[in-house]
Formats: sequence, C-alpha cells, structure tokens
Amino acid sequence: TLYTFSTENWKRPKKEINFLFDLLENFLSKKIEKLINKEIKLKFIGEIKKLPVKLKKLIKISEEKTSLNSKIQVNVALNYGSKDELVNSIKLIKKKKIQINEKNIDRNLFTKGIPNPDILIRTGDMQRLSNFMLWQIAYTEIFFEKKLWPDFTKKDFKKILSKFRLLKRNFGAI
Repeated sequence: TLYTFSTENWKRPKKEINFLFDLLENFLSKKIEKLINKEIKLKFIGEIKKLPVKLKKLIKISEEKTSLNSKIQVNVALNYGSKDELVNSIKLIKKKKIQINEKNIDRNLFTKGIPNPDILIRTGDMQRLSNFMLWQIAYTEIFFEKKLWPDFTKKDFKKILSKFRLLKRNFGAI
C-alpha cells in the first residue's frame, strides 16, 4: 500500500496539490496498459469521492481494467487518513445498526478485504506513522529508513526483507 495523498495534504498549497493530482492522472493515463500487461491489480483506498472529477474517472477505469489481474495488488492510499477511516467505519456500523466490535470495524474500513500489512517501511528519516493504517498495523513490523522514497532502492528493500525473515512474530502470544 502506497501512501500517496493524506487527508491532511489538503493543507498544502493549491499549486502543489494540483501538481500531485496531475502527476497521478498522467501516470494512470500513460501506464495503465503496462500495469495490465504485468498482471498488476490497482485498488484505491480513501475518500475518493472528494477528488477532482477527471481523477475519479481515471481511478474507476484503472480499477476496472486491472480487476482481473492476479500477480500482485498495489493499493494506493489517496485522500486517506486512518482517523477518518475509523470514524467512517463506525458511522457505517451505526447506519447498518450492527454491533460495534473488531470484526465489524474491519468489515467497514476502506481496506476491507485487504490483508493487514506484515511490514511497514517509513522513509525520509521520520519516526512517525503519519495517520497511516493505525488500525491495520497493530502487529506490523515497522522499519524506519533514512533515505527519501525516490532514493530507496531494490537493495534497500531486500535488506529490510532479510531482517524481517529473521524476526520471530508471535502476534501477542508467548
């Protein structure tokens, strides 16, 4: 899951926001066929309905065109904030008039049907989670990387995977 635009990013300058949305629109327009050919499925999570019309259309088309792909699923967190996601989940539960419990919260998150992450890699020398998947990362192994995302290499990724393989994960049990 790639955290591409948070609910807090709306506080950035309008020019920067437009640039980011244009960048994503451009990527989806030009690269969707490549993703299809590589069997990559795209799934967008977050408050998509609040995005610009053109971007929403491209997102819908991209998800539809890649829906049958099965090699890998790339989740794109767009206009996503974990606190917002939890509030939305509880509102849906109340609207459905069902019991508030872990199972029902899980079933009403933006990430419903997506396994919780085993690994979270935070780049940019930041030691915070920035409102990202707070519910889902309860038992996720977190790796902090000093490099910025554009400088993060395949070698860096393999190094983290090697460290992860050495961990004994007990998910709260002894």
